[in-house]
Amino acid sequence: MQLPQDLKEAIDTNAYCAIATHLNENVIQNHLMWIDYEGETLIINTEKGRQKTLNIRNNRNISLVIFKPDAMYISWEIRGIVEEVVDDESANRQIDEVSKRYTGHLYARDNNTSWTDAKIKDREMWRIKIEKLVAMNRPAANIVQSVAE
Repeated sequence: MQLPQDLKEAIDTNAYCAIATHLNENVIQNHLMWIDYEGETLIINTEKGRQKTLNIRNNRNISLVIFKPDAMYISWEIRGIVEEVVDDESANRQIDEVSKRYTGHLYARDNNTSWTDAKIKDREMWRIKIEKLVAMNRPAANIVQSVAE
């Protein structure tokens, strides 16, 4: 599914993302995250070993709400599948790039400190295939775009 241009622009200008994963069959767990994309794939980057990483390994379904902090009533609800978990060094490099976009500096350290010296836990990336996307403009109470595959 193609990502709408306005969603890409929102992510490029530091939109935030609330994700929901399945803690178990009956319980959902939520997190506020940074968000990225590559092509038409959404990317979440998280620390290895967190509960949400265990959740995704047990159930790859994920729900996201992406919003801009300065326009929170314009949002995109996405339902999808984590198609790939990338847990190599590229995940650490990717969070540095995302951190630079959100904060202006490398993740959890200054430019002169290595990942190892900063004692930062390794990361993993989730590549998310969108199965349903609904873009909403809530103040007008209109759904401006609804796409389902």
